[in-house]
Amino acid sequence: MAGRAELGGLERQLCGAKLDFSETFVRVGQLKDLLDAGRAPATDRTVNVLSELLASDRHRNQTQAFHLFESIAGSLAAIGCSRCDPAVSRRALQVLVPAATGSRGEKQRASAETTGTLPVNIQGPQLPAAANGADPPRRSLKNILARMGSPRAGGDFLGRSLVVPLVDSPEVAVVKLTRSGEQPAGLLQEARWLDYLNTCGLGFKRRFVIPRPLKINGGYLFSPAGLTALKGRFKGVDPASAAAIAFTVHADYFVYPNDHRPGARMPYDRFRRVLLRAAGLFGELAAAGVVHTAPVPLFHNRAQRDRREDGGLYEWDRAGRLDRWLLSSRYPNFGPTGIRDFEHLTTVDGQPGRQLYRHIGNHLLSLILVAGSYFRCRAPELVGADTNGKPMDVRHLFDPVQFYELVSGAYDAYFEGFAACGAAPDLKADIKALVAGLVDQMGVDRHMREILRREDQNRMSADAFKAFLARYHLPVENGVDIKKGRADIAVQSGPHLGAFNGPISVPELTAFLRSASAAIVAGRFMAQRFANGTGIACG
Repeated sequence: MAGRAELGGLERQLCGAKLDFSETFVRVGQLKDLLDAGRAPATDRTVNVLSELLASDRHRNQTQAFHLFESIAGSLAAIGCSRCDPAVSRRALQVLVPAATGSRGEKQRASAETTGTLPVNIQGPQLPAAANGADPPRRSLKNILARMGSPRAGGDFLGRSLVVPLVDSPEVAVVKLTRSGEQPAGLLQEARWLDYLNTCGLGFKRRFVIPRPLKINGGYLFSPAGLTALKGRFKGVDPASAAAIAFTVHADYFVYPNDHRPGARMPYDRFRRVLLRAAGLFGELAAAGVVHTAPVPLFHNRAQRDRREDGGLYEWDRAGRLDRWLLSSRYPNFGPTGIRDFEHLTTVDGQPGRQLYRHIGNHLLSLILVAGSYFRCRAPELVGADTNGKPMDVRHLFDPVQFYELVSGAYDAYFEGFAACGAAPDLKADIKALVAGLVDQMGVDRHMREILRREDQNRMSADAFKAFLARYHLPVENGVDIKKGRADIAVQSGPHLGAFNGPISVPELTAFLRSASAAIVAGRFMAQRFANGTGIACG
C-alpha cells in the first residue's frame, strides 16, 4: 500500500503543479526507482503522466534535457517489460516506440537508445574449440587443391585468396592466406564459423551460399607448400610464413554488387535484390545471436586509429564525421551469394543492451553507403574537385526514386529478418528526407580534407610514414622536404561525410539509424513479450 500511495503522490506532482526542470527530473527519477524496484504496479494514469511529460517541449532546451527524457523513456520501458497488467504494458510501449521513431533531437536519442535496450533474449552460439591452431601442418598446395576437385595448382589471386575454377562446375576452390606479419587467428575463426553455419540448421529464408571449409587433421589451418611457384602474383603475403584455410564456394562469392568496372556493373534490379537479401540475412543472423561486425569498414578518422581508444572506428550514434565513405564502400562483405568474410562474425548473448542496437545501426549504415556508392560508380573517375577547383558535383548520377527504394527495402528486409513478425513501423517520411540529404552530400565532394597530426606521425614507423607520403604524392610540401613529426600534414583523402573532426554532414542519417534500429529491436521484443495473445501485434 505504501508503494501505491507513493506512486500516486508522484503522479499528482508531475501532472499538477508546474515543476521546474530540476524538480521534474528528481520526481521522474523517484518514479523510475519505484517502478524498477517493483514496489508499486504501474497504471494507466502512470503511463498518461509519462506520456504527457515526453510529449511536452517545455524542457527541451535545457542543457540536461537528454537525461530527463532518458529517465522518462526508461520508466516507460520498465512498465513495458514488467509483468503487471498487459494492457498497461502495451500502452507504455505504444508511447515509447513512436517517440523513438517519430521525434527528433535529444528526445529521439533518449527514446531510441532506451528502446534499443529492450531485452530481446537472444542466445548466440558457443563455437567448439578448433584443432591445429598453434602448429598448422605443412601441406602441398597442389594436394590441397586436388582434394577440393581442382586438377591444377594455379589460379587467380583476388586480394589474399588464390581462386581456382573447378572443372564443369560453377564453384571455385579457394585458398585464403594470412598477410605478412598477420596471426592466423582470424582465418581460424572464419573456418570455425563456416563449419558452424553449414551444420547448425538455422534454415535461412533467403539464398545464402556458405563456403564449405576443408578439414585437415581435424582442424582447418595449414601451412601451404608450393606458394613460391606463384611468386609475384600476389601482394602482402610471405610464401615462407603464410598460413591458410581452404574452402569451396560458388564463383559469385567474389562478385561485388557495386563493381565500377566496365562490364562488371550490375543492372539496378539485380543490385537491389543483392542488397535487400543481405539486409534480410544480417537480420536473420542477428536474431540467431550472430553479428557481422564489418559489412564495410567504418571509421571516424583512419589517421588517428593508432592513438584513439576506439581505434578510429565509427560510432554512428555519436553523429561524428564519417571518414572516406566511398572508399569504405568499395568492397562490401556481401554479394550475390549472401554475406562473406566470416572472420568478422561474433556472438551476441543473453540481453545484449545497447550493443545490439549499435550493431543493427552499423548494418543499416553499411547497406546505405553501398547503395550510395552504386550511383557514384556510374562515373567513378568523377571524385574530388573539378577543373576549376570546385567540389565535384555529381548529384545527377543519383536516382532518388531508386535510392528511396533501396533504403526503405533494406529497412523492411532487416526488420522482417530480425523481428520475424508483421510489418515494420512506417518510416517513409524519414526515408524521403534522408535520401534528399544523402544525394546532396554524397553527390557533392565538399569534404575532402584530412589532417595527419604530429602525434600520429610520431607513432608511425619510418616505412609507414614514407608510404603515407607516397600515397598522397607528398615528397615535399611548399618546396620543403617533409619530415616526420615536424608539422601537421593536410591531405585530400575524401570524400568524407563531414569536415575533419566535425559532425556528420548528413544529420538525417543519424536520426534515421536511431529510428530504424530502435524499431527493429522493439519489433522482436514485442513479438516475444506478447506472444501469448495478451498484448499488441508486432509492428
